[in-house]
Order: sequence, then structure tokens, then C-alpha cells
Amino acid sequence: MTSPQSRLAGAAVEDWRRFVRENVELLHFSVVTLMEVRFGIERLRLRGANRQAADLTKWLLIAETIHSERLVPVSAEVAHKAGAMLARAVSLGFAPSAEDAFIAASAAHHGMRLVSRNSRHMTALGIDCIDPFENLPG
Repeated sequence: MTSPQSRLAGAAVEDWRRFVRENVELLHFSVVTLMEVRFGIERLRLRGANRQAADLTKWLLIAETIHSERLVPVSAEVAHKAGAMLARAVSLGFAPSAEDAFIAASAAHHGMRLVSRNSRHMTALGIDCIDPFENLPG
């Protein structure tokens, strides 16, 4: 899903939005992504961008509601896997975030295909990743 704050446009973005609308029941949403978006909302509020924060809050509530049965949690097993994946990526000279590692480890743990615009870090973490603006999931 692309948020109301997204300034991305073009055919690839519209193709992705259409794919999401037509396949929403197949898509899962990481609780780590919820945290990342909430962090962005709170930063907007601190800067006084209350309208943007309100728009993004509404979008997040809708996304969380739509995916409520498909929210992917972080378990102890996922945390261990994320730590190992992160150490491997750092040893190869990459610097993905802990959030990236949690998302990648969650997908790997649950046997899910990861869709992310951050394919560089996800690949470094050892997970197959689809950039939805380059290729839609098959």
C-alpha cells in the first residue's frame, strides 16, 4: 500500500495500487511497519504538520483494519533469526536497520514472499524480495 504522504506517481505506482486492491486478501502487513509509520506520524506532529499527521493516521487505521487478520507479529524465534540475518548482512558490508531485519526474518520464518521497495537491504539480509515498482508479485 502507498500512504497519502507518498509523492510517487507513474504507471508502476498505479499498477501496484491496482494489484493491492485486487489482491488485498493475499497480502500481510508487518507490525514492524505499523511501528515505522507511527514513528513517522509522531515526527510530523512534533514538527507541527498536524494535517499530514492526521491524514497518515487515518491511512494507518484503514491499513491496520484491512489487514487485521493478516498482521505479522515478531516472536522470539523471529527476533533470533533477525539478529543472525543482521549480523550476516553487516559482515558483508551492508547496514540494514533492525526494522528491516525484523521484517525480513518474519517473512522468512513464515515462508512468505517479501514485497518491499528496499530490495538492496532485504537482499543483503538473505531474503528474496520483490520491488513492486519493478515487478508485481506473480
